[in-house]
Amino acid sequence: MEFTGQATPYAINRPLSIDERDRQLKQKEKLNTGLYHQLSVVEINSNWLEVVDKYFFDKGSLTTAWLIQAAFTMFGLLIGFYYGLSAIASGNAEGWYVFIVNPLLLIFVWHTWKITKKEINYTHYPIRFNRKTRMVHVFRQDGTILSVKWDKVFFTQIPVTYGMWDMVGHVLDEDGVTVRETFGLPACAMGSWGRERAKGYWEFIRRYMEEGPASVSDVISGCLPIKDKKETLAFSFERIAASLGSYLNPFILFYYIFYPGRMIAMHFSKIPQWPAEIEAQCPRLDGHDPFFRDASMNA
Repeated sequence: MEFTGQATPYAINRPLSIDERDRQLKQKEKLNTGLYHQLSVVEINSNWLEVVDKYFFDKGSLTTAWLIQAAFTMFGLLIGFYYGLSAIASGNAEGWYVFIVNPLLLIFVWHTWKITKKEINYTHYPIRFNRKTRMVHVFRQDGTILSVKWDKVFFTQIPVTYGMWDMVGHVLDEDGVTVRETFGLPACAMGSWGRERAKGYWEFIRRYMEEGPASVSDVISGCLPIKDKKETLAFSFERIAASLGSYLNPFILFYYIFYPGRMIAMHFSKIPQWPAEIEAQCPRLDGHDPFFRDASMNA
């Protein structure tokens, strides 16, 4: 679980680092690696490919953590007030300290809530790759849209937290050096082995844009049913089991811990809607499209 770009912002208004340059993922450079779609596809067709953001898979974990923290804090506050009032009633002036400490705890809970509510916003933040116009459209967290030319995005992998690596797209200034905006792809990985394996996701995106849908369509095992509705609890379980390979994988229990928070976050989040001008730039083929696929065609 990694929330750089959401809980804390990406570093921008800075020059590209040497390491970012060394790890650049180039649009015209084919990688000899297996393709992975990471269960991230919302829709694919002959003209464009839409995927989810990096935060979608861990959505709800911040909410769950906050609910647990808030519950323990409220319990502590009640216990504190009880003993504080009891101490004051018995003539012990130290009981007044409770009324100094408890407001500080409430301030802490409020501060963590400001971070948590960032994931109770939109159900997901889609990224659309249009191979016909060679544009990338990114649904920002504030509901605005970033539109940038595919060939102008500087894709690379950067170290983030807990030994993890993010796959990101940098939008550079006209000088070709200064990072003005960064968006994350849904290919965050742990350690050097995971970082190298994640390049299979980049190659999936790159080949779609450079070689067309025929080069990647057979890799897609299913699409996310979230285009115009919120994720259901049943599908949430199916998605985790599919990503782990089985319902019997013991790690699935770890993910289940966060599902109450995920369902709450999903319920109170809005479904993203592309502006009309973006939809106008991204038409589907008239008639039959042999490469069209969305969740309605899942097995």
